[in-house]
Amino acid sequence: MADGTITTKPPPDHPFRQIIKDELLTVQKNRAELMTTTSHKAIHFFVLLVCVLTNVIFFSARPDYFGLFIAASFYLNMFYFFSLLIPTNFKNANLPTADLSRFHTWLKEIGVTSGTTRFTRLFINALFLNSRTLSLGIGLIFSIDIVFALFHFTRGLPLRTMIIVITQCAIIVIFYLLVWKMEPFSTSYVNKVENAKRTLRRQKLPPQLVTGMFIFGFLLAIFLFLTTMIYLPGVTLNAFLNQSELTQLGHLFSLLAILAVSQYFIVRYIHGFTSRSMADRIFDFKEQSLQELLDRENMARQKNSDADENPIETSALLLESKIFILKRNSLAGAFPVFVVDLDFSVMMDSTTLTAIKGYIVEREE
Repeated sequence: MADGTITTKPPPDHPFRQIIKDELLTVQKNRAELMTTTSHKAIHFFVLLVCVLTNVIFFSARPDYFGLFIAASFYLNMFYFFSLLIPTNFKNANLPTADLSRFHTWLKEIGVTSGTTRFTRLFINALFLNSRTLSLGIGLIFSIDIVFALFHFTRGLPLRTMIIVITQCAIIVIFYLLVWKMEPFSTSYVNKVENAKRTLRRQKLPPQLVTGMFIFGFLLAIFLFLTTMIYLPGVTLNAFLNQSELTQLGHLFSLLAILAVSQYFIVRYIHGFTSRSMADRIFDFKEQSLQELLDRENMARQKNSDADENPIETSALLLESKIFILKRNSLAGAFPVFVVDLDFSVMMDSTTLTAIKGYIVEREE
């Protein structure tokens, strides 16, 4: 140049550090897009008013309203979760058996021997995070069911059936209270899991045994969920319909469908608020975690002696952040709810995996 100065370009960023930066920008962009929603207050108010009036009309016109409301809520409980919350983002994964086998081999090559436990934990966290956002809405409906079962008892419902219904409703309410208290994906929850792992390791148990114990615990949690929240309510519903003589009604399905829809929109409205709060917390968690990873990498880049990093754990945290995604579901823009989903297609992203492998090899040399 004319002035004799020489400009030098900054050294290219490390691929792994660039992956973290890109993921942080993606999270911030997704947050801005998902959390900016158009208000539909007038529509929400109108639909909720119709739902309340529907129940008032049923209460005034039908002596079997209490029984119909209880039965409708059991149908709602069994189908609401599956219609909205079970992770479904597998369409982009397209992972044939050969790719899964190659990915598992790759994990072993870089020293990640607990991949099964980690991904099982991700699924469990998604399941309970989505369950937690339903706690207030479903808990409200089944608390009302308990009261209605007592009223229905005064109108001829057999004592044994009343006890079964109240017990099942109480189990559902307690389950959601426990999930609400557990706060999956919170710092305290993560610390409890890690403390449990450390306690088991201090007992000098074989790593394979510790991994097996956690997998068994995860599978047991799923089994208990499916049993107490899906199977047993179905058994209770069948007994209740027979004992309350609702099966003898001519238009039973239509009556239950109307009440179930009215309950659905009430639960979904509440679900919108609780799921939005959950989404905010997860975005906060992801942004803070990625920023901490980036800061840690910057310290390591400067050869700071205080930089304490575990390359395998750091890589696993990055993969978790990319696998956990948030989606917003709505009904033509109204009644939006936020859902945690799992995108396992990132496991086959060659750019990410190559950067991670190169990073781990470099740090361990």
